[in-house]
Amino acid sequence: MIFPAGALVLLVGPPAAGKSTLAAALVAAGEVEPDDVLSTDTYREVLTGDALDLTSDRKVWVQVRERLAEKMAAGRTTVVDATNLFARRRARHIRVARDHGRPVVAIRFEVPAAELLDRNERRERELAENVVVTMAVEMEENAQPDDLAKEVDLVLDAGDVLRDLG
Repeated sequence: MIFPAGALVLLVGPPAAGKSTLAAALVAAGEVEPDDVLSTDTYREVLTGDALDLTSDRKVWVQVRERLAEKMAAGRTTVVDATNLFARRRARHIRVARDHGRPVVAIRFEVPAAELLDRNERRERELAENVVVTMAVEMEENAQPDDLAKEVDLVLDAGDVLRDLG
């Protein structure tokens, strides 16, 4: 196992960084069960019919946190597939894990902005370029390894995790 049992795993990266791809690889490798991946895009799609529709984001986050609390109470290793770029948002998830005595792992996606834009153009759900660039800047300002290390128990590089899954 890559993660401690029952851990909260936060995927931290801008859009098009490969978070959902890594989540799928973790499921395929048996590191987590499919139902233990909480994807905000999936919740948005269920609530609004569009994974990019942010109009119901408050409801999305309420549902994610409710499910996260259930998963942490049950001791399930759980992946939150969202950008998780802002400390205040991460803190909400981390608090849930800590309330249940669970370890917290952050997987950080370091991808150059030019590559993010290229990947974004090839995605089925393409975002506006300015959104991708803005989120890449937010990553640099709010989710450096040292910042994350103050919040969580373990910080991993997404590329390293993918290589370990082999």
